[in-house]
Amino acid sequence: QAKYGLALTKIGAIGFSGMMHGYMPFDAKGELLVPFRTWRNTMTAEACAKLTPVFNFNIPQRWSIAHLYQAILKGEEHVPSIDYMTTLEGYVHWMLTGERILGIGDCAGMFPIDSTKNCYDEKMVADFDAKIQEKGYAWKLLDILPKILVAGDNAGTLTKDGALLLDPTGELEAGCPLCPPEGDAGTGMVATNAVLTKTGNVSAGTSIFAMIVLENALKELD
Repeated sequence: QAKYGLALTKIGAIGFSGMMHGYMPFDAKGELLVPFRTWRNTMTAEACAKLTPVFNFNIPQRWSIAHLYQAILKGEEHVPSIDYMTTLEGYVHWMLTGERILGIGDCAGMFPIDSTKNCYDEKMVADFDAKIQEKGYAWKLLDILPKILVAGDNAGTLTKDGALLLDPTGELEAGCPLCPPEGDAGTGMVATNAVLTKTGNVSAGTSIFAMIVLENALKELD
């Protein structure tokens, strides 16, 4: 921009969509504890096999909780130091706003949610905490997961430090609002208007999958 005498000084609003799920754990200083494990790191079969019957809910290998529990099963030394765990777009949003939040669609790929209350499933959270209690970690699950927000919620504003990350020259103003960050699948649902019950879409890109909006939660594990 400077080369052509142009400068972006103000943004009306920002929203981020990125790679869903995966594993990005941070310590209390905000340092990434292990390299980003993406949804393609299919290394969590043992964790999924053990968590699915505990929750009576299918846990895919790509989900954040599967990566976390696999790290616990392997005794990885970083686990006791976890202060926060998020996804890629959640990390970008955190760096720009200071807010440790995530859109409900991507939260649903971190841990099962209760869509009637728009929160993480309380019983499953309690079951997970009970399962790892003997480890003696200083944290409980809700301590390290992002806060859930839905479309339209206030997800914070661009901070001065965040503006400098986008524009190191310092010309970009802080203060613009941000919407909750979401995963690319949720963004695709909005783009195809497949957000009402009994609607759905199929994604054929990096992977191929269908997303169907149900009227109610599944009653039992198939």
